[in-house]
Amino acid sequence: MADYQQGYGDETGRCSGMTVLCASLAGIAIGGPLLGMIGFSLLASATLLLVSSPLLLLFSPLLLGAASVLVGAMAGFAMAVALGLAGVSTFGWIVREVRGTRFGGGLERLGDESVQILKGKTEQDWADYSTQGIRVSRG
Repeated sequence: MADYQQGYGDETGRCSGMTVLCASLAGIAIGGPLLGMIGFSLLASATLLLVSSPLLLLFSPLLLGAASVLVGAMAGFAMAVALGLAGVSTFGWIVREVRGTRFGGGLERLGDESVQILKGKTEQDWADYSTQGIRVSRG
């Protein structure tokens, strides 16, 4: 069986002049317009920079103020998100603590008599307690 080698050229690995010419023409046909578009893009960018430079210099105080307001608003929003996440995680921690799913059993670890006292309270008792306020004993 004859070994099949995929590629260009003859057995010695050399390409003919016609193959090189066709590959060069294809490279120029594809690369030429791309190089032209790159040059046009560079020229357009430089022209726009030259035209807009005086405008940027003229309006820089206004743009600086607007940028500082934008940065302040973003910082405030980030702070609000951080505080909201802290509040939600604290609420979740409280719920887990009261339910007893963390640290081995919320109200049950207070002792049997404390649990019975707390479970015996009605909603009216808790409402009365909350309206009494905090009493500080001095002595």
